[in-house]
Amino acid sequence: MIFNVKDLPGGRSTQTVQLEPKEVELDDTATFNGGSVEMEFYKTDHFVEVKFNIAAKAELICDRSLQSFNKDLSGAYYIYFDPNPVEESETARGSVKQISSVDLSMDISKEVRDTMMLDIPIKKIHPDFLDSEGNPIEFELQKFGDQADNENNIDPRWAALKKLK
Repeated sequence: MIFNVKDLPGGRSTQTVQLEPKEVELDDTATFNGGSVEMEFYKTDHFVEVKFNIAAKAELICDRSLQSFNKDLSGAYYIYFDPNPVEESETARGSVKQISSVDLSMDISKEVRDTMMLDIPIKKIHPDFLDSEGNPIEFELQKFGDQADNENNIDPRWAALKKLK
């Protein structure tokens, strides 16, 4: 997603870009299934602001069951591009970058990908394992056989070792 500053009209403008599944590579545990990016540009003679909102879908692998499931991804980010030498900085909500003076282009691909990655949960739990409020359902512990029998049936080798104390 590279934009040329010369192609942007002065003042405020908007643009929506549809992203195809092959355009964005997330990571090993998430597969991008497509989405859209709504961008708002504000161009002056001194700087360019880019605000964008993402609405996308990704296929995730559940950490509990290894079943795949779809998750809606969303996020917003703000980038301030300056043609003058500027100290570049980046936070979770926005960044300040210098525009390339050679070709006056702005590349926001990394920021779009990172914004989607921030919406992927650390614990990927399939919706079948979530309650109505979105909290994980506890596992049911199952016991096999009679536990009392297991305590009385001690391996004779262990019994001999206990006598050595």
